[in-house]
Amino acid sequence: MAQKTDAVKNEQQEAFSSAVRILGIREHNEHELREKLNKKNYDEIVLDHVIELLKHYDYLSEVRYAEAFLRYRLEKGEAPWFAAQKARQKGAEPVALKLALEKAEQSFDAWSACKDVLDKRDPMGSYKQDKRLWQRQMRYLQNKGYDINTILQVMNNEDD
Repeated sequence: MAQKTDAVKNEQQEAFSSAVRILGIREHNEHELREKLNKKNYDEIVLDHVIELLKHYDYLSEVRYAEAFLRYRLEKGEAPWFAAQKARQKGAEPVALKLALEKAEQSFDAWSACKDVLDKRDPMGSYKQDKRLWQRQMRYLQNKGYDINTILQVMNNEDD
């Protein structure tokens, strides 16, 4: 019996160490972390215990994950609502995601962000001379989550 409890403790320590290494690379939500640890074939009871420990020590935080995810996606030029949609698909906790989204939207200027993305993608403004390129840039910006009105304002802006 003692051997069995030692084996469980060893598995818990191994799973905990593995989880801390994973979280050391970047923030994860509980869903992602469980998936990664499940691939290592840890027992479900062990995983439950490890997840609770990680939350207790504040190593695993849904709020930090949501904020980091949105911040990263915004740096990539995506609109906040679009980044939040991707976070939902990754299993982010809805309450934490809502708080992070509200915080991100407070400081988000859609026109400036859209213009920055366009300037980075086409610094010479070549889209103004080529209709196909103009349409391609427009689709690209739509795929980043910007609304059509903002895109048209940015693309038709002549003071460049």
